[in-house]
Amino acid sequence: MNKATVNFIALTALFFVCVNFVACSKSDPSPAPPAGPVDPCAGKIIVVNTTPTASTACASAGSIVASATGSTNFTYKLNSVGVYQASGTFSNLAAGDYTIFAKDGTGCEKSAVVAVASSGPAGAKFTAVKNLIASKCQSCHNNAVANGGANFQVECNIVTNRTRIKVRAVDEGTMPQTGPLTQAEKDIISAWITAGGAFTN
Repeated sequence: MNKATVNFIALTALFFVCVNFVACSKSDPSPAPPAGPVDPCAGKIIVVNTTPTASTACASAGSIVASATGSTNFTYKLNSVGVYQASGTFSNLAAGDYTIFAKDGTGCEKSAVVAVASSGPAGAKFTAVKNLIASKCQSCHNNAVANGGANFQVECNIVTNRTRIKVRAVDEGTMPQTGPLTQAEKDIISAWITAGGAFTN
């Protein structure tokens, strides 16, 4: 093998070594990590303000007016099963605790818990009816024996069933099963119904 051939082989080998070295040592940029979900609340301080109005016991007469600050285009819903609406006013609420959700135009959602109070004590006429029912009707309408599905040990059940009570005990005279009420007892029920038949009457 002559000197020219040896030099050619040596140069060729050196070329491949250099090419392979460069190819292997080349630094390719790593692919960017996939973008995570964008937090619609990032950088925002959203406050949900609520103003409740009390409800009468055993009625759905309360309300909540809600507003929010810290962003724009708010919609509101009542409790987690509610549907978002443009207005922050919710009416016909019974006494109890509620959660108001506010969501802005980008989907940032915040919530606040608000209590709708029960206003007013039991009225005198309702108390008279409750006492009458306790003595005449609760043997058949109680926690253990709720004839006709009515448990009159629960005060609000008396309010809910006021029409039925009047029809059966006053108009028809078929209740209680122990015998009809006296006229004075019927008058107690009638006076309560005439006053409005509410817990506070």
